[in-house]
Amino acid sequence: MKKITILWSILFCSLGTMFAQTPAELAEIQANDAMQNQPIDIQELLDRKEAIGTTVLPMSHYFSAEEISALRAYDSNQNRNVLADIIPTAGATESFAVAAGDTFFDPGGPGGSSTGGTPGNYPNCGCVTLTTLTGVQDINFDFFSVFSTFDWLRIYDGADTTGTVLYDNSDTGAQSGDITTADMAASTGTMFSSTTGNLTFEFNATAVVDYGGWEVSILSAAGPGDFYVKDGFPGDAFGTMPQAGPYNINPIANFADQLFSDDFAADGLLYSIDFGSGNLVTVDITTGDRTVIGPTGMTASPTGISYNFFDGTMYAIDTDITETTLYTVDLSTGAATVVGTTGIPGGIWLEIDNNGVGYIADIVNDEFHSIDLATATATLVGPIGQDLNFAQEATYDHDNDILYAGLYSAVTEISTIDVTTGTPTILGSGSYEAVMLSLEGGELSNNVCEGAEDINCGDTVTGDTSDNTDNGGANASPDEWYQYTGSGFEEIVTVSLCDGGTGYDSFLTVYDACGGNVVADNDDFCGLQSELTFTSDGTTTYYIAVEGFGTNAGAYSLALSCIVPLDDCETAGSISCGETVLGSTANGATPDPTAPDCGGGNDAPGVWYVIDDTSGLVTDYTVSLCDGGTSYDSKLVVYSGDCGALVCVAENDDSCGLQSEVSFQGDGSSTYYILVNGFASGSSGDFSLNLECAPVPPPNDMIVNSIDVDEIGFPYTDPAVAMPAATTEAGGTPANCDNAGVLGVWYNFVPTMGGTATASVTSPAGFTSVTFYTAPDENAVETDLTLVDWFDNQCVPGVDASIPVTAGQAYYVYVANHEGITDIVIDGDFFLGIGDETIQGFSYYPNPATNELNLQSGNGTIESAIIYNILGQEVVNQNVDATNAVLDVANLSVGTYMLKVVVNGETGIYKVVKQ
Repeated sequence: MKKITILWSILFCSLGTMFAQTPAELAEIQANDAMQNQPIDIQELLDRKEAIGTTVLPMSHYFSAEEISALRAYDSNQNRNVLADIIPTAGATESFAVAAGDTFFDPGGPGGSSTGGTPGNYPNCGCVTLTTLTGVQDINFDFFSVFSTFDWLRIYDGADTTGTVLYDNSDTGAQSGDITTADMAASTGTMFSSTTGNLTFEFNATAVVDYGGWEVSILSAAGPGDFYVKDGFPGDAFGTMPQAGPYNINPIANFADQLFSDDFAADGLLYSIDFGSGNLVTVDITTGDRTVIGPTGMTASPTGISYNFFDGTMYAIDTDITETTLYTVDLSTGAATVVGTTGIPGGIWLEIDNNGVGYIADIVNDEFHSIDLATATATLVGPIGQDLNFAQEATYDHDNDILYAGLYSAVTEISTIDVTTGTPTILGSGSYEAVMLSLEGGELSNNVCEGAEDINCGDTVTGDTSDNTDNGGANASPDEWYQYTGSGFEEIVTVSLCDGGTGYDSFLTVYDACGGNVVADNDDFCGLQSELTFTSDGTTTYYIAVEGFGTNAGAYSLALSCIVPLDDCETAGSISCGETVLGSTANGATPDPTAPDCGGGNDAPGVWYVIDDTSGLVTDYTVSLCDGGTSYDSKLVVYSGDCGALVCVAENDDSCGLQSEVSFQGDGSSTYYILVNGFASGSSGDFSLNLECAPVPPPNDMIVNSIDVDEIGFPYTDPAVAMPAATTEAGGTPANCDNAGVLGVWYNFVPTMGGTATASVTSPAGFTSVTFYTAPDENAVETDLTLVDWFDNQCVPGVDASIPVTAGQAYYVYVANHEGITDIVIDGDFFLGIGDETIQGFSYYPNPATNELNLQSGNGTIESAIIYNILGQEVVNQNVDATNAVLDVANLSVGTYMLKVVVNGETGIYKVVKQ
């Protein structure tokens, strides 16, 4: 990803007079030309190389191809490792890339035995040695021997000690007591395999005695993949190279494009910058084909490009040798935007780790730096310890957190760089100049929406936004992102920070896509913490941003819970009169064993609906699955009460074949729950549920049931009449006033003297009318009636009416109030019907009465007392045979009643009002 020696030859041309050849350089070039056909003196080449010093120009500017080859051969011979041995340093933390056939030893190296003092024994250092083998798959212990149970070894499948433990013979380990190869073979076997491409060895050596240690054969190597490499000199091959070595290019294609530095982005494409044109290009890693994205507009020579998986941004650098500038790069257009200057001369190797920290080396001072990508501020890490004059590209292994680089010392030396010190470790070499060097791999951090981590129903995850940046979301606070995709069925999803693990003023937002629409958000649900609920359609991926209010950040605990809608009583769906709803009990619904068993059990998956009856009208309900839309052996159960205390109302299994239907009467003020399930545990499927409602009409809805008011007395109040439940008459209409379509109730009376009658609606709602008619008698039908022709009794809407009455004439009153329950009051200033027939000396109190009605005879004996309702039905009947009595009226409904008493054989009739 950073630089190549050919870069500097191109840089030389592109910078023009800035790097114009000096007379001394021209003299050197001419001298080189003169030496082409002369024998090569390696010492002379080394002296000349030393005299050149720091330069931005490539080796090919100073040396011929033959001289470069001679220098490479010399350096390769000087630096080769004649042993394929990996020997860690006692007490150190180190990583080694391995290849099949390598041998890994304890810190004592080859040799050693179970006798103290033997050469090759590991030292009794009283220390822990931590060694990671990278690019490894299978190993075998050829020898293993540690001292008693004092010394121990743990092996982890991973790049550090957080990986899965494969072996542990410490006091607390599963293999405690193993001290020899035979012990290991008996407990786990001597062969171990990595699933991550890494094995970490944690070895504790006490200060007691040195001992034999181990010898491990690397049976097979593995890793995240090959390097992708471009040779800038002497060839132009683009190809792959094993990460674990040997470091030779396996060509894919050859091209002479002046590409320098490269990196893979989250979209899986390999990006590079054309040194000559300044264009951003992509390279097809299967064919080597290049595609131009567009000009970067960078003003100096591009020397590095690297993708930040922490924030999803591509960064690049250029340099004019005296200063290095950091840019962001738009991958859709190629355009580069300045972040700032770094203060580093001759910067190369822009590489970015998994935490969003950038690294740059410079060829002027041979130093290694970290860089803040937000500000371009560079911080010195340390010296490289090697001449970077001909340094090449670098790359970051995101899977294993390792920085690789191409150094140069006559040959290209593929090395790892310790990012804490800048110290390189040479892994191997090859004869090429690596102008491009990249590894696939890396995943976007959940610091950005596109890197959102998966979260599932029932999961609780913890994190901290303090070390993040703002990358979208609802505000400027740092954020972390999660994504949830449903199970294919609609679900109610709750996202919560309310379990006590969130320590800052949080904010939650759910989106339907990265950069999409807000589905739900919440700031303060439980104190300063957040919780929200939304409905998942079962297929959409939803993105959850964990943020803070304002710019707040901190540690959090995020929980996600899901319920299938309608799956329990608490999530019951509403259903209205006349509505048909389609659904399924096979969409993730579960049985309801805690619901009361109303006779057929609740073993099958079920869904719930609720009828919230607040009409105040007594209603006959029919709940049915019989319209042909139910495909399985169903069952219906109806409950009243609350979800935690349900009471069985009705249940049905088979009403129409294998489908179900139930009927029940509601009281107008209760809530009813409908459970749609199946006959047996395996019964589930699609259903069509219909609810039909028939409010029960008032008792005087039909004229034949008209209330005979003169049997009750005046003033008469008919309380809480269910007027919306009234129906129309089917037998015609009265003369002079067509009431067809009017929903009302009937009253009748016969006055015994002339006067005025009135009728009124106490709580008018909707269409309201009050109308008086004359009739031949009190057994009339509608067509027998004639409108009373009086100015205050017109055939028009109104809340009251009045008429003059004639003694002995029968009258009917028709009252309508379409949209509301109301009291209806009928009164008059005349003596109606029987009226009160009094007995001398008899009294009763209180009137109106609430709980008790007291009777006093005066001077006689009360033989009996009877109370009648407005329909003439006995509601209280008591034989007294005493001078005084108390009648219990507590259970009577509010309204007007008639009291009939017999005292010494004399009958008295009185009006009583219950309140």
